[in-house]
Amino acid sequence: MIKISLAAALSATIASAWFMPSISFGGAGDDSNTHVDKNFVRDDAIKLVQDTKNAKLYYDAKPSDKMHFFEAWEYCKNMDYQGFDDWRVITKEEAVSLLELSRRQVNVKHAFKNVQEDLYWTSTEDRYEEAWVVDFDLGRYSTKKQTNKYRVICVTEAK
Repeated sequence: MIKISLAAALSATIASAWFMPSISFGGAGDDSNTHVDKNFVRDDAIKLVQDTKNAKLYYDAKPSDKMHFFEAWEYCKNMDYQGFDDWRVITKEEAVSLLELSRRQVNVKHAFKNVQEDLYWTSTEDRYEEAWVVDFDLGRYSTKKQTNKYRVICVTEAK
């Protein structure tokens, strides 16, 4: 009887792990996994992550503070970094593609060093004064009130 209960508990644990992958952005000093998505290349000198497949640059110098939706828009819009002055908030599709990147392998090591396991705004608005956010901790996305405070990732087109 104990063997059956233990086997059932182990099976349930394995099954739940399959549906809820661990998302790891491989912070500084994390060398636990050498699998790196080759489409995302980090330049430590200028603290940008380049998406070579889609010709985009992501700002990754430091984690952003938490801010309201429109503050996030202004934060990115007013950025002038490394000669780029056309920064914007990532779209829902761009953010979800980063989540998909995370799910390809349970412990994918990313070029991002400053993405926190937290909620991040996207530029994609929804009805009722809401906008889409992505959860880089649980790997989910949903809508939230624009008056809430979350982090932001800024992106620009690589030239």
